[in-house]
Amino acid sequence: MLNKESKDYPRRKVWIKTFGCQMNYHDTERVLSHLQKLNFLPTDDKNDADLFLFNTCAIRALANMKFYSQLGELKGLKKQKNSNIVIGVLGCISQIEGHELLKKYKHLDFALGTDMVDQIPEVLYRIYSGENKIVLDAFDKTSDYSIETKITHQSPQAFINIMKGCNNFCTYCIVPYTRGREKSRLINEVVADIQRLVENNGIEEVTLLGQNVNSFGKENHETFPELLARVNQIDGLKLIRYTTSHPKDLSDELINAHGNLSKLALHLHLPVQSGSNSVLERMNRKYTRESYLELLAKLRTAQKGIVISSDIIVGFPGETDQEYEDTIDLLKQARFDFIFSFKFSKRPGTQAYLMEDYPDDSVKSKRLKKLQDLQLNIQNEIRQEIVGKTMQLLVDGVGKIEGKKKWKGRSSCNRIVHFDGPEKSESLLYKWVLVKITSSTALSSQGEFISIC
Repeated sequence: MLNKESKDYPRRKVWIKTFGCQMNYHDTERVLSHLQKLNFLPTDDKNDADLFLFNTCAIRALANMKFYSQLGELKGLKKQKNSNIVIGVLGCISQIEGHELLKKYKHLDFALGTDMVDQIPEVLYRIYSGENKIVLDAFDKTSDYSIETKITHQSPQAFINIMKGCNNFCTYCIVPYTRGREKSRLINEVVADIQRLVENNGIEEVTLLGQNVNSFGKENHETFPELLARVNQIDGLKLIRYTTSHPKDLSDELINAHGNLSKLALHLHLPVQSGSNSVLERMNRKYTRESYLELLAKLRTAQKGIVISSDIIVGFPGETDQEYEDTIDLLKQARFDFIFSFKFSKRPGTQAYLMEDYPDDSVKSKRLKKLQDLQLNIQNEIRQEIVGKTMQLLVDGVGKIEGKKKWKGRSSCNRIVHFDGPEKSESLLYKWVLVKITSSTALSSQGEFISIC
């Protein structure tokens, strides 16, 4: 059955909700590619869907709450449709809680772990053949890692998974338990994969994905800077992004790549998590605030135009007033272009889950607000410096500014810019344009259209 053409299957529709990181969005794209071959069409209308999928995230508390809420809401819809719909869960929560989910939510049909997303055609065949309550959560036990990137969208942007897993075991993080140990694809395979997408799908911008891309290739005696150098040579490719990067593994070779590779984006996301050495030690981050700030200095020397963003957790177990102030001080010195900031929340299965969780939530909330207010002031100052400059953008959609529709694009340095198009009403979607920045706030910038590149 699974080898038939898509036209041989009944036409069905799938509604899918993705939470979390780019890795999950990459997995969603793989799932949709498989479903396309089974004659499923995506839909945003829950009342029109035959298959409901959640691709879940176990890292962020808010994503967890939204998932459980929406999963619960489907119980009534399934009852209303006389059980004719199928509901499945993918991703990190499914990896660690798959069996418990199926016991608790009687309307849930299957759960697939993070290494099992490519098994969805087989699982659906079993479900539609009358089987139910299927859980596949085994990790891939092979030593090598080989995949082909799947895309179903029309955008010239693509996520490319170059490695999976993590060996770091930060005490607050569940990823090593949901994604397994580090495994890397071979450089030749990744390069051939991207070349195929550029030639066959018109891909012009790629984001290379991994839980810690700086560890790429270690088991194959290859390195991430070597991969970047090869990808930089691909004809037709215009921009290379990557995420996420661990400070302890950021080499001088990679820093120099930011100064030497013409297609490498002028942006690096480098999570610091805390500005306190004692908190970093409790987090098992394996670097100090001093070594982190030294990395920033090296990066800004190698590439004058580079923009740095980061992640910060406030209220980690035992965080004192002084440890928090150390983070505030680091924020002032680092001058990040933007940050993702969170209050610490416990994750079962991590070492931090067993730590005494203080300060209390009200203190965490006050600390988070002070930190975010400071960061917004820093961002506003930094982004005034780009007013009057010309930037190249890839237009990725339309946004609303003060009720008026404007084109929206993202620069190499990851700034979002809104602008009016040319007078004639041609579409600029997915085109590269030159825009002059006319004004800026902490969160977005306004520009004046110059030309199509």
